[in-house]
Amino acid sequence: MRVERMHLLKWRSPKRCLIEFLLQTDMIGKVYAKDRADVYRFMEALNRAGFDRAAQFSIPQPIGYLPDLYLLLQAKVRGVKAKEIFLTGDDPARAMASEQCAGWLARFHAAAPQWGPVLRTEKFLRRCEAKRRHLSDQGADLYFKSSQLFEELEASRASLADTPMCAGHGDFGYHQVIFAEGRTVVCDWDVYDVCDPARDVARFIVALKRLALKNLGSIRELDGAAEIFLKKYRDSGGPSLPEEQMRFFNAAYCLWEAQWEAKRRRPEWHERAEAMLDEGLRALGEQKTLRVPELATGSVSKPRGGTRA
Repeated sequence: MRVERMHLLKWRSPKRCLIEFLLQTDMIGKVYAKDRADVYRFMEALNRAGFDRAAQFSIPQPIGYLPDLYLLLQAKVRGVKAKEIFLTGDDPARAMASEQCAGWLARFHAAAPQWGPVLRTEKFLRRCEAKRRHLSDQGADLYFKSSQLFEELEASRASLADTPMCAGHGDFGYHQVIFAEGRTVVCDWDVYDVCDPARDVARFIVALKRLALKNLGSIRELDGAAEIFLKKYRDSGGPSLPEEQMRFFNAAYCLWEAQWEAKRRRPEWHERAEAMLDEGLRALGEQKTLRVPELATGSVSKPRGGTRA
């Protein structure tokens, strides 16, 4: 097999990068820092489960895995990214994109094999706690709001239903979706798992909120698209979504998105992080505005729950 062209597409971190190869057909190569043959095997299992390149709801075709290089090869998908439609499309285009994304996710939750680690609520809350700890170092207002949001997440854990688990994408959002020649293709399978189905649904909805906040001037700008997404998912025969679960995961991912803003520190990041925390509190029914105390000494008295390890 002769490589005619190869160039770096994206350097994500020391853990992985993307490389484009040109052979007889274009391929994407993803290089990992450690052996991830499991990702290739899971993609093959999804192919066998009906998510092949001929299906309406599909994934990039897995081509091979080179264990000596930690290199995953998959077919390059050509099409329109969902992000472009949500940012520049009109309402009908956004509605169609939302329905296609929801249809894909409902099909995935119903038909995909359950592989990978199981994401229990306790483990998910530990991840949320790590996000809160990072935000606690970014200023008094973010400290107090993230602490209150995490405290409310912990309190709401007892009300969560014991719903059946299903296959999980792990990072399902508009940024993973491509519309290509009559099919909807979802990429990036590095963090697949087994989870509560409400997790992936909420992840997509909150990602739309941050996209709207960052690029369209209002966190509410894509609420219509999010409502269509949720309705289509529920109408598509996927697993049930108890309201308690949706409130919990919506609020949790608002915390995650706030921490991501603080981590990247792009212009106006602080305002966006605070807006995402406010949205998380609103999602839990705790629409409160915290008044950060004026501190003469520069020290902060931590609220109840703020010192949890």
